[in-house]
Amino acid sequence: MNPSPNLFYGLCIALPAVATAVALVVGGRLRRLYVVGCRLLLGALMLGGGLYKLSDNHLPGLMGPPMDHAFLAKNGLEIFGQFIGMAQLLIGLLLLSGRFALFGAVLLVPMWLNIIFLTWSQHWAGTPFLTTGFLVLTIGLLLHDYPRLKWLLYPPADPAALLAQRLATAPLPVELLWWLGAAVVIGGGLLYSISLRAMTSTMLLGAALLLGATVWHYYLRRQGWLR
Repeated sequence: MNPSPNLFYGLCIALPAVATAVALVVGGRLRRLYVVGCRLLLGALMLGGGLYKLSDNHLPGLMGPPMDHAFLAKNGLEIFGQFIGMAQLLIGLLLLSGRFALFGAVLLVPMWLNIIFLTWSQHWAGTPFLTTGFLVLTIGLLLHDYPRLKWLLYPPADPAALLAQRLATAPLPVELLWWLGAAVVIGGGLLYSISLRAMTSTMLLGAALLLGATVWHYYLRRQGWLR
């Protein structure tokens, strides 16, 4: 037995586990760097994976081997592939948004489990181990946000007090612009049947709207107009 692949596969899980443990225990700037880095990495992986599937493999993703349309057609899974692609696109947007990153991390857990068991059952060498490492990073994000996540696991003893808490929202125009941008991006992901150009152009427009909403919100905070 060649030990090199086994060593690599072990490191795919061990390194994320060590990084997660160190970042969560040490805290401070290291923990913030870990959280931002994980959100960017996992969000980019999901966004790329979703675009790859929705564009009939014309827009490359960051992680392989790909679940391409030839594989899907052979196994009668074309609709499943479209669903997974749209789900990955949505999860990627949530993670990269920052504001909705916890929701994205929660949705990402069943996504990784789906990929792990699919690739394991198809005997894809290495992919289940690499994906398990990404699952470890996702669990790290959930542990980081446990103070917010705990309400899903343990209902508050005083629900009225929790309901009385003020929600952290942006001004209505910024909120509407963010949701409009997200809807345009997701809707654009379904336009490949028309043309790849229509798909990419629409999604770029949505990304510009999202960026505009983000910059606008940041500007309002810098000016002290938001509390």
